[in-house]
Parts: sequence; structure tokens; C-alpha cells
Amino acid sequence: MEIIHKWPSSIQEYLKKSFGTPFGVKKLNGIKSEGGCYRIKFSNISVIVKQMIEPQEYLFYTQCTKFMNKVNNNIPNLYYYHQNAKSYWIVLEDIPNPLPKERWNADPQVVKVLFDLHSEMWGEKLSISNYYLPHWDDGLTTRVLGLFSTEIGKQIKPLLCEIQQKSQQLFEPYCWINADTNPTNWGIRNDGTVVLFDWERVTCGSPAIDLSITISGLGTSDNSTELSIVHQYLSLWSQLSTDFPLSEQELFQQVKLAKFWSAAEFLGNNSNILDFKTLQDILRKFTDKASELIEMLNE
Repeated sequence: MEIIHKWPSSIQEYLKKSFGTPFGVKKLNGIKSEGGCYRIKFSNISVIVKQMIEPQEYLFYTQCTKFMNKVNNNIPNLYYYHQNAKSYWIVLEDIPNPLPKERWNADPQVVKVLFDLHSEMWGEKLSISNYYLPHWDDGLTTRVLGLFSTEIGKQIKPLLCEIQQKSQQLFEPYCWINADTNPTNWGIRNDGTVVLFDWERVTCGSPAIDLSITISGLGTSDNSTELSIVHQYLSLWSQLSTDFPLSEQELFQQVKLAKFWSAAEFLGNNSNILDFKTLQDILRKFTDKASELIEMLNE
């Protein structure tokens, strides 16, 4: 509870005036070391308080959401915000229920939320500056190769370089995307509404990035989940008067590329948080997926 007393006075005053005296504070995992994210419990409600050094998510909630109508109900409600010289603060609705694991792959409601986001913000520029830009450059390829032994690195380098080149299509600014749609970033309100939180990576890019990251792990061996997502997504687009620019096969290939790119980005930037055994297991699967992906793309 002492942590609350270190927060800006306006945050403390808002919480007390709106919700009363808190009786529990929990720091949530998976948040960058700069700043923090806390669940604050009161007698009849809990809220999320996020502090951040970089302003992207703060700006998303305070500036971007006013342009979004279709998915506003699928984003946590913003209760309060505060900015000072050192950091940015938001107080958000706490989504009570995680997305169940049995709904982690190709869930129709999840696909619908992403379709609504992409279609509404299709061709629109993001209304904030200095936002995250997804990319795959030579530096990322070099960092990933550095995780392998010299021998395996030499074997996999041509594959990674080819996938890197083919992945550049993912970073064309088709529409707004969340870019961090992994299954743990979804929750469910008590009324059943599916909600997507964590918007610090909001950007513009291919819809395939959002679709692929909803798939757990490195994807399915038989492509069943990938194909189901693509089919559902394009079925929703077919109900609009606007044509989607990619064929089913092209979107499927982009989803496969995006899933692999997201794994490469994670390995290139976060391998230090993994223990040796876990890292080696991921690298083995990553190598197998690289071979499978090249074979599929060259069919």
C-alpha cells in the first residue's frame, strides 16, 4: 500500500474520491521495468493504474480512441489520466476474466474485434507521433543468428535472409494495428464482451501481424488455426463494399510470415530473459519452422 503514497497527488485524490480507501495493491507481471502496472482493489471494484516513461499508450487512450467507434467497447475504459515531467499515468477499467485457454486460437469474437479495428481504421494515419514501428532489418537477423552455434548459424542464415526479405510486405501501413495481440492480452467482462488491452505498440501495418500474434507458440503444424483465422477474417470483409487487397492465399502467407517475424523479434530482443533450456528448445522449433516456411513460400 505504501507505493500509492509515492504516486502523484492527483492520482491519489482521484482514487480516493471515486472508489474509497483501497485494501489491496498488486503489481502485475509482464510490464517493462520503467514505470509499472498495478491492480488496486477497493470494496466493490478494482482498477488498473499504469505508469509509463514513454507516452505511446497514454496517447492512445487520450488521443486515438476518439477516432474509434466500432471497437471502443472492446478496449478498457479510461477513468483518469495524468502527466508530469517524468512520466505518464492512466487509470483503467480492470477486466475481471482472462481469455480461457480453450479460446486462445481462432476465437470468432477475437477475430471480429480485429476485423472491426482494421476495417474502421483502414488507410488512416495514426494520430500520434514516435510510435512503435514494426520492422525486420539486418540487425535483427544478426542478433537472432548470434543465438545459434556457428555451424547452425551458417546453415540457417540463407533461410532467415530470405524470410526477412519476404516479410517486408508486412510493414506496409495498411491500417491501425495493436501489434501485441497475444492471448494473454485479452480479457472478458462479466457480460461476455471480449476486451483487448496493452496498446503501447499501437502502429500501422498489415492485419496479418495482429492475426498471427493471436496464435499461441509458433503456430500449428497443420495450419488449421491459421487457415481458420484467415477464412473467418475474409468472410467478415466480404460483407463490406470495400474489397480486401489480399487473396486468401496471400493473407495466409502473410500470417505465416508474421508469426515467424514475431518470434524472431522476440528472440532478437528478449532472449536474455529465457533460461538456457527454454531458449534452446525455442531455437530448435524456430529452425524447423524456418525450413517449413521457406518450403511453403516456394511451392
